[in-house]
Amino acid sequence: MIGQEFEIVIIGAGIAGITCAAELRRSGKDVLILEKSRGVGGRMATRRLFDTIVDHGTCYLSPSDAQVLRIFDRLIEAKIVRSWTSTVHILDRDGHLLPDPDSRPRYIAPAGMSSIGRFLAADLDIRFSQKVTEIQPVKDSWRIVIAAEPSIEIFAKTIISTIPAPQSVDLLAPIEQTLPVESIEQLRSVEFAPSIAVMAGYSPAQLAEWYAGYPDVCAVSCANDPQLAWIGVDSSKRDGTVPPAFVLQSTAKFAEDHISQNCPELAAKTLLNYAGDRFLPWLAHPQWEQTQVWRYAFAKNPLTVPYLQIEHPAPLILTGDWCGGRKVDDAILAGLAVAELV
Repeated sequence: MIGQEFEIVIIGAGIAGITCAAELRRSGKDVLILEKSRGVGGRMATRRLFDTIVDHGTCYLSPSDAQVLRIFDRLIEAKIVRSWTSTVHILDRDGHLLPDPDSRPRYIAPAGMSSIGRFLAADLDIRFSQKVTEIQPVKDSWRIVIAAEPSIEIFAKTIISTIPAPQSVDLLAPIEQTLPVESIEQLRSVEFAPSIAVMAGYSPAQLAEWYAGYPDVCAVSCANDPQLAWIGVDSSKRDGTVPPAFVLQSTAKFAEDHISQNCPELAAKTLLNYAGDRFLPWLAHPQWEQTQVWRYAFAKNPLTVPYLQIEHPAPLILTGDWCGGRKVDDAILAGLAVAELV
């Protein structure tokens, strides 16, 4: 059995986790990130397929907080992000397409939203495909159990968990009786809504027909729609000529109904047919399609504090975009707040 000790271990390489880790590293802290997947950024996700790339998680960013804007200045200077559009159109219940009166810059990453996470995570110590299954108190530190490497023990003086609250509940279940009741109750109170994203490719002629019918419309938010929450011309984010691609995102209710059926292909076809009825018929028949199910898309009832802190037997801090909000800005602010605390 090989034992490794770290000052701080962060669980999760989403935006909150890598923001926190970067700040801690700048202050000289010894930080290790454990990430169950093969990449960083969480829902800031991009998929490469059919000679193009498609963002199938976060659609765009519109920062407003001063701390977040300072990070954005670095992203803009490095040409990681640029302005995409200042107008997201709204489709009302009667089928009218109206420009959102809230006109402000929406930023995207031409190389895909995942490039933002990779930029922010540069030079961080991250171990991928490392799913943490259990944490155990050991004297004045924590022992971390990893599913993929049971022969390696990792010990941490401080653990910062940035995974969704329901996953933290499961992680802490074996030691729940030793932890403060109030903290566990707060953690359990956070519920998440799911979403289903459908990526779909079309022809240049069909894209031209879209713009002929909907001039200058590259993003549509569907107000109070029972099935479709968003449709965007994802290929409009890219530099140069790329194959046309759209992204459709479902409502939470639609996702809840179809996740229980465990048939993402049926969910995708249903959502595409619906978009064809609401917009243009050919949207129902893409040249290719892929589906992503997000079980923890956003917090329905986020906490009003930036983190939960537990001190027994050593510091354990729980945070994420579900602390203070549900957007990328909130994840960044949560990560910064925890870094300042530590």
